[in-house]
Amino acid sequence: MKKRFYLGIDVGSSGVKVMIVDEDGNPYGIADSEYETRYPRPGFVEQDAEDWYPAACTAVRRAISDSNIVDGKGIVGIGLSGTSHVPSMLDADCRPVRRAILWNDLRSGDQVTRLTSRAGELIQSKTLNTINCTWSLPQIAWVRENEPEVFARVRHVLFSKDYLAYRLTGELAADSGSAVSSLMADTRTLRWDADLLELAGLDPVHVAPIRSCTETVGALTHDSAADMGLRAGLPVVAGMLDSAAELIGVGAVKPAVAVIRLGTAGGVMTVTHRAEHRQGCLLYPHPIQSAWFYQAGTNSAAASLRWVSRLLQLNRGDAEYAALDALVQRSSPGADGLLFHPYLLGERAPYWNSSLKGGFNGITISHGPAEFVRAVQEGVAYSLRDCSRLLNWDGVSHVRLCGGGTKSPAWCRIIANILGLPVERMILPDASAFGAALAAISGCTNTNLGTIVETSVKTAESVEPDNTLRDTYDSGFHRYLEIADQYIRTLV
Repeated sequence: MKKRFYLGIDVGSSGVKVMIVDEDGNPYGIADSEYETRYPRPGFVEQDAEDWYPAACTAVRRAISDSNIVDGKGIVGIGLSGTSHVPSMLDADCRPVRRAILWNDLRSGDQVTRLTSRAGELIQSKTLNTINCTWSLPQIAWVRENEPEVFARVRHVLFSKDYLAYRLTGELAADSGSAVSSLMADTRTLRWDADLLELAGLDPVHVAPIRSCTETVGALTHDSAADMGLRAGLPVVAGMLDSAAELIGVGAVKPAVAVIRLGTAGGVMTVTHRAEHRQGCLLYPHPIQSAWFYQAGTNSAAASLRWVSRLLQLNRGDAEYAALDALVQRSSPGADGLLFHPYLLGERAPYWNSSLKGGFNGITISHGPAEFVRAVQEGVAYSLRDCSRLLNWDGVSHVRLCGGGTKSPAWCRIIANILGLPVERMILPDASAFGAALAAISGCTNTNLGTIVETSVKTAESVEPDNTLRDTYDSGFHRYLEIADQYIRTLV
């Protein structure tokens, strides 16, 4: 029987990632294509939603070419994942009326304050989440208040990968995760909520029907098929948030497995079967029904490492990680007293303060590039440990790492040492694209998604913590918290 292949397409914070897998989840082609993120003013972070489609087409063609096995005719289904909290506001012709506002945009602080005062209890009771700048509700409210002529043209609101799904199929749809990530859906019923939509100035007609993450949204159009080198008519399943796809891609379907993402942003996630508000955390529906997951995220993980790499003028790509790791090996744990706080874009968990700024502490004339790179990697790891204090780790026996940052073995070891826990590095670091591909298999073959995960997900290696470094990193973390507290107090 001829092999069948599936595409996973992830609309990420910096570009599209694509993975081709067979029906058993074995990878055959992986590619990406970047797009521009714009910072028009301090605290403003935007992307042109129309950049996502050509990037996806480029990445799909690259993945097919790089596979050396697969041609477009062998691909039988497409799954999607995408960044949370990124609303695409569209006119009557489904064209964007403005750039999409990203999850790390900080402009909506005033709207958060007013909405908290006006309807904070209502929002928390219906969403089991606390409003802050990361959610789409205050972002859309900002547009309504500050760009009324733009807002008057809005007829549809879709969220990152849902806009790509529209471009691929011509159909409007959302999944429960993207709906919840807007802060305009009732988390318990997984339905749009009229009262929450009204707070953003929207009506139920402005949002798309909510589908299961493995449900087919529509068929690939002839134009999109030609652009991607695929067959027209392929089923495109709704997919899920990138964080949910990461859980699927690393096999975190039960509370025993926690996940750390080393992407542009960092995240710590745990699975639960009980949905309730947890201060400082984000709560979303898990793709495996009846489960939920909490996430506590730091804004600048791999973004911090790319920033210091750019300052040091290192090469991009995998060679960049090799160069960074070589520098780290030239420094000692603790970075000779140099400490970094990764608040380059403000900070989410556990502080949720858009005014926080990053910084180095303890700089001396003896510190060089090696210490600065190690301090950045350790600082992000301290931030992840800080986030983890918000989560319930009872019963967690595995911590799995995913994201581009796992290409740095040195960083994986640092995280294991700072957490004091063994961590498992995944064979496929791009867990979101992989999870989207597994969703496509599930939807196209009518096979239980959990069953597919059990047979498809594989880990690369387990990294054990070095217990001789426990005192060094416990002391470093205590100092990290003290300085973070000083940062907070200067803003009060």
